[in-house]
Amino acid sequence: MRKVITYLGVLVVTLLITNLNVNALTINEDLKLTEDLNQYVEVNDGSVVTIDLNGHNIVAARNGVIKVTNNSKVTIKGNGIIQSTNSNAIVVTSGSTVVLESGTIKSQEFGVFVANDSTFTMNGGTIETVDNCGVGGNGSNNDSYKNYTININGGVINGNITSNGYVSCGIYHPNKGTVNINGGTINSSNGAGIVQRAGTLNITGGTINAKGSTTGKVGDSRVVVSASAVVIDKEANYPEVATMSTKISKDAILNGTSKDIETIGKDINIQLIGGVYTEKPADEQIPDGYQAYKVIDGNNENKYVVVKESELKHVVSQETVNKTDLNQTDVSLIEQSVKNKYNLVSFYDINYMTVTPSSDVVGMTTEPREYVDVTVGVPQNLPAVKEGYTRIYHIIRVHNGEVTIIDDVTDNSNGTITFKTNKFSSYALAYNDVVKTTEKSPKTLDNISLYIITLISAVSILLIRKIYLKNKYNN
Repeated sequence: MRKVITYLGVLVVTLLITNLNVNALTINEDLKLTEDLNQYVEVNDGSVVTIDLNGHNIVAARNGVIKVTNNSKVTIKGNGIIQSTNSNAIVVTSGSTVVLESGTIKSQEFGVFVANDSTFTMNGGTIETVDNCGVGGNGSNNDSYKNYTININGGVINGNITSNGYVSCGIYHPNKGTVNINGGTINSSNGAGIVQRAGTLNITGGTINAKGSTTGKVGDSRVVVSASAVVIDKEANYPEVATMSTKISKDAILNGTSKDIETIGKDINIQLIGGVYTEKPADEQIPDGYQAYKVIDGNNENKYVVVKESELKHVVSQETVNKTDLNQTDVSLIEQSVKNKYNLVSFYDINYMTVTPSSDVVGMTTEPREYVDVTVGVPQNLPAVKEGYTRIYHIIRVHNGEVTIIDDVTDNSNGTITFKTNKFSSYALAYNDVVKTTEKSPKTLDNISLYIITLISAVSILLIRKIYLKNKYNN
């Protein structure tokens, strides 16, 4: 009885596989869906085609609902779903290329499997898996799995997990090849955002979110990983582990529940020359000339950024504020210093900040080493200057309890004034109107020159006349 059941089971499986093969749709030209397909699509003769989902779905219970082989190229666009209900949704092998512009990829395991000198590029759309990783390769020591390229420029990848003892993964990078994360969002619901066990990983942009508190395995390795944005694992000792290289730069954002970067094994070399992190990166991961700073104001407040020190900028920030927004002791000192002397008109919050190229503030300095030009606005509702008077502006500064009145103030005649300072604390603007003075204009150089020329000319005439008369009478 047991043998009959086994035979029948094999027969049923064989019939199912045969039926799936019969239902394959092989294309070598563009395909625009006009209805849902319950069969898989193959491109296998080096063709270059576009699949426009056009609001329809391609669903099949097999490995490779869309299978691209033999140096073929497929571009996927349009709204719709490509779904494998029991395995991988898209398979790209043997020198082929798939570009996802839009649409939704759903799968039981891999959303997109890449191998053997092939490339997958994601510019948009969504990839969602039930029980494995969004995009990845295979770590076997077999040439048919090596040298893939994965480019994530946009879109959203959602990795999920249901198998006990395992954790979810957004991108799995276990072999010789290159993964470039330039944009988009990678979400791992209960596990690691990216797991690298070989090859090159370059992260220049995008957001990687690793959630959950469960630890577990990824792939066929027994190494346990956590819910970290990036896991770099040498301990698994995959065949191409010697090719491992990791660089994180520019605007990459890492949000790990456990860690931003988890390293497993020895002699792991990571180059952090940029990026945003929820925790401060280790000093040994940051090369000379770069530094990790905590953001105190900006888009990444309370996170850490790695910045090239030569690219930091020092910026003066100023805004007009109510006097209630300043230190009230400073306000009292300001008011006392101008009492019965100047008209107090406005208060300023002025800061000297260290700013990253992304405009995040990573430092505040109250006493820079050099004087700095500061330009502030003058209220437009001040009384007009009376005829015969001129207006003089003054800056009142309180720094560490000491009041300084800055009289060297330039009126820019455009509603702003400029002054120099090397201390940044509480500031206020005051003015007084004084009577214009009229002074006699001193003789100018031109007038003096004219006088000298005239004198010389008169003397010359007299001398000439004297010589003339002498010659006349002597003759």
